[in-house]
Amino acid sequence: MDDTGIEELYRKCELCPRMCGVDRTGGFRGYCGSGVNAEIALCMLHKWEEPCISGSDPSRGSGAIFFRHCSLGCVYCQNHEISRPGAISCARQVTEYPDTAQLENAMLKLEADGAYNVNLVTPTHYMPSIVTAAKNARKRGLNVPLVYNTGGFERAEMIGKLEGTVQIFLTDFKYLTDATALKYSGTDKYVQNAERALEKMFEITGRGLEFDSDGMLKRGVIVRHLVLPGRSYAASKIIKKIYSKFGDGIIYSLMNQYTPIPDADPRLSAFPELMRPVGRGEYRKAVKTLEELAPEYAYIQEGGTISESFIPKWQD
Repeated sequence: MDDTGIEELYRKCELCPRMCGVDRTGGFRGYCGSGVNAEIALCMLHKWEEPCISGSDPSRGSGAIFFRHCSLGCVYCQNHEISRPGAISCARQVTEYPDTAQLENAMLKLEADGAYNVNLVTPTHYMPSIVTAAKNARKRGLNVPLVYNTGGFERAEMIGKLEGTVQIFLTDFKYLTDATALKYSGTDKYVQNAERALEKMFEITGRGLEFDSDGMLKRGVIVRHLVLPGRSYAASKIIKKIYSKFGDGIIYSLMNQYTPIPDADPRLSAFPELMRPVGRGEYRKAVKTLEELAPEYAYIQEGGTISESFIPKWQD
């Protein structure tokens, strides 16, 4: 993808399935709240991703770059302080389009600090700049895998442009039906797009998994599902659907860390069913499905992850 192609992707923005068509090069912001400059909220060595991403060495971790804004906008977002339009002004770095030097520097510094990988968190709306930055950072010596850490609300066509740039996809599969997606994320286009994007991710990474000698993932796909209160049935159905298509070719990650933060997002009060954590029995039902399928690689979470302490501190 050359610089001309990148500019066109920003000129009429169709990067995510909302396809709002905004000219971000003209000073306008898309549905997600993003302009043309890639806004970085925080760079850190992240200790709490899946073990094959964050590793076990306490001095290292996944090199997370948290981007501001989001095209999905879930009412229960734990990163709401940086993801929603009108979010707090905490961007530590803003990469000025078309100059991606700051983003390149962030990638290289994380590797120098001991990152196992560069973990691009909520990257969809800055994908063209990321491709340029990654290409330039490779020329400057970047040698770790790139992780595309997404909520799953992607267009397969745009995921295809990441071939040769991204080695690992860490993607959510949030909903069983678009009715639920519409209720909690304001879109009735989630499920089909998430399925098609996942297929493209699987294709790009070579339809399998590759680990290094320390068990760190070098290439492949991890699919996460966050169990929501009262939705263990949906969680089980999602796991079965994904396993029927991808089998042991991907890693499954079933999360119980849903944390209601009633004062954080005023929209959440409209959904009383989301105002509580996931019950142990609810999560256990989803885990049982995973155990019955017995994929070769899967992660579940123990108790104690339902806490705001697992949410990064966005402001000093």
